Amino acid sequence: MMQLFRPRGSVSRLTIRCFSLSTAPPSGPLAGLRILDLSRILAGPSATMLMADMGAEVIKVEAPKSGDDTRRYAPPFLQKAPKEDSDVAAYFSSCNRNKYSVAVDFKTKEGQDVVKHLLQSSDVLIENFKAGGLAKYGLGYDQLKDDFPQLIYCSITGFGHSGPYSKRPAYDMLIQAMGGSMSLTGEPDGAPMKTGLSLFDLTAGLHGVIGILAALNSKHNTGLGQHVDISMLDVAVALLANQGMNYLAKKQRQKRVGNNHPNVVPYQVMPAKDGYFILTASNNDQFERFCKVAGRMDLMEDERFNTMKARVVNREVVTPTLNEITSQHEKLWWLEKLEGEMVGCAPILHLDEVFADPHVQSREMEIQMNLPGFTEPVSLIGSPMKFSRTKVDYRLPPPRVGEHTEQVLLEYGMSKDQIEDLHEIGAIDNAKFEVPGVVRPLARKKRRVVEVSDSHGQPYVFQGNTWGHISSVSDPRIAVGIDNVEDEDLTELDTFGGVLRSSIDDPINAFLKVRGSAEDPDVGVSSRSK
Repeated sequence: MMQLFRPRGSVSRLTIRCFSLSTAPPSGPLAGLRILDLSRILAGPSATMLMADMGAEVIKVEAPKSGDDTRRYAPPFLQKAPKEDSDVAAYFSSCNRNKYSVAVDFKTKEGQDVVKHLLQSSDVLIENFKAGGLAKYGLGYDQLKDDFPQLIYCSITGFGHSGPYSKRPAYDMLIQAMGGSMSLTGEPDGAPMKTGLSLFDLTAGLHGVIGILAALNSKHNTGLGQHVDISMLDVAVALLANQGMNYLAKKQRQKRVGNNHPNVVPYQVMPAKDGYFILTASNNDQFERFCKVAGRMDLMEDERFNTMKARVVNREVVTPTLNEITSQHEKLWWLEKLEGEMVGCAPILHLDEVFADPHVQSREMEIQMNLPGFTEPVSLIGSPMKFSRTKVDYRLPPPRVGEHTEQVLLEYGMSKDQIEDLHEIGAIDNAKFEVPGVVRPLARKKRRVVEVSDSHGQPYVFQGNTWGHISSVSDPRIAVGIDNVEDEDLTELDTFGGVLRSSIDDPINAFLKVRGSAEDPDVGVSSRSK
């Protein structure tokens, strides 16, 4: 349910208030996709929230009690009531809405079995542990691919799963340093400077989404999943783009140019009488129109100013000259005059000004959601994905640790007694809360039934125990038919660890029995890619 409103205060905003009351299925283009999210911090969670906003069903697996590390990346906290902090970190809420939280300790064998149980109807697994970090728990790609050949397994790490640095932990600032962007950022005579955002956590997450969607398309054609290996350092090097090519063209280091552009002048921060603004006269026509606004058409007769190449070569003369010109008027004067002449320009906004901007508001980039126990809705950043037909929606607020453990496991076929047994041995945390959240049932997944024919020669040989229900295949010896069979009705079709469901009364116990013990379950998880 959505409601337009204008909040009180000096700034007038048109904001979308989004209540998570509806139990209707997701409306986004990824509706029907189920993702098991083992990621933490920012890179992985930002990827899964983007897909969740687009309709994917995301089950976030968290450590019992403590949960995702970013739950403690605070202050600031969301405000439970006016001037009253909640225990929900603003950082955590930035990348974890629209997710079900299930608390599982997969350091234990039973917890590992629960994760594998959840994989039975998952399309994607995403994780951002250090390379090899999940293998010690039997949850690495090589350990799962035979049992789950249709699974798309996405790893987002600092350095990837190959190469001499693959075992290193990584943080965003380390990647900014090692990927070259810090050498390009900052004043010419100052220290190297990082960006104000966790740039490569977020862009690695975006590349993770791109890789997952590409792998889904391949799976649509072949029926096979694969490992998607995303390295933050690879992403950082790829995003050097034109700057990287400026180096590769002549193999020469570039000097930092501060807020200027290495290939275009003026394309920079400009001083005004009352502050600063941005000017991007990125071609000769725009520069001529700037000169018209400034009343300095004489510059178009000066060979140091009248071509793009000349302005770059003579930067040391051009920049101070233009700075002197723009310092003669206020920011607003320049912005109005330049915009009228279609010359690129912009104000430099603080975050309060960004979220008050009428365009940002009209694009619904600030939304509001109700959280359990909060007296008022809280503001969150909206999705940038806009679709004409399959619109994004905001179904679940950022979850509490283990808020959906019982709901999800019940819907996956476990009994309350089995859930209680797993809770008692510490494999899961069946968390209970004084203020209940909204219950949204998981979508009922449909499976494809695959029949194997030997009419074209020798029968196709499958490995693993889930080949009976892959989504699609390209081998001509396999006929794929779609049966409208829902998860809870798979008793005659599905398998648990090689044991037919129809042959067992207690599928989860049978599932736990057939799984082997994990390697070195007592070793703790290390590393993060934040």
